[in-house]
Amino acid sequence: MSKVVNIPAPGKRELQKEARRSAIIDAALEVFTSQGFTAAKLDDVAVRAGIGKGTIYLYFDSKESLFEEVVRRTLFPGRDAAQSFVEGFEGSAAELLTIHFSGVHAFMQSEKLPPMLAMIMGEAMRFPQLSQFFYDEIIQPSHKMVLSIIRKGIDSGEFRDDADGIFVQILMAPVMHGSIWNRQFQHLAPIDPAEYSRNHIDFILRALRKN
Repeated sequence: MSKVVNIPAPGKRELQKEARRSAIIDAALEVFTSQGFTAAKLDDVAVRAGIGKGTIYLYFDSKESLFEEVVRRTLFPGRDAAQSFVEGFEGSAAELLTIHFSGVHAFMQSEKLPPMLAMIMGEAMRFPQLSQFFYDEIIQPSHKMVLSIIRKGIDSGEFRDDADGIFVQILMAPVMHGSIWNRQFQHLAPIDPAEYSRNHIDFILRALRKN
């Protein structure tokens, strides 16, 4: 019989530290997305979090490391859940692609994500370290997931043999565009996110399937 190991519950001090760390990350997300990375100041993050600026340095050694943690907290759970789902899915490639892109579209419509993406796209060239981090942790895994679905469809005979030669950027670009469009132009030409998602997925499937 295996021995049961009792893991002690975190103490009050540890809980307070974690709560303060979460407050800093939440405040940083608000500051980064409203001001942009360049203009964002740790003083503003501290004010929003209700702490002194020096407290931030007990948890993060720079604005860059704080930004990376904001990305981890905001985007990693969705990335990891999608990866697990894609790896464990047993249906057809067309079904998997439909579910995956429907989920991606829905995720991209969250309140906090479009402004974060707009900020990254606008400032990535000034901060190559952050650009590399975002590419390694978000863009590249996302592209690999889509390619794995396409190759599943090739192997099953659902998709044409050269389907994995299509630039993934072409398939993903409408997702990015759709998430930012309503943020910028909703008052002029709003798009319905659900209908947009259905049109995009139909477009992809038509491009990938055998004639």
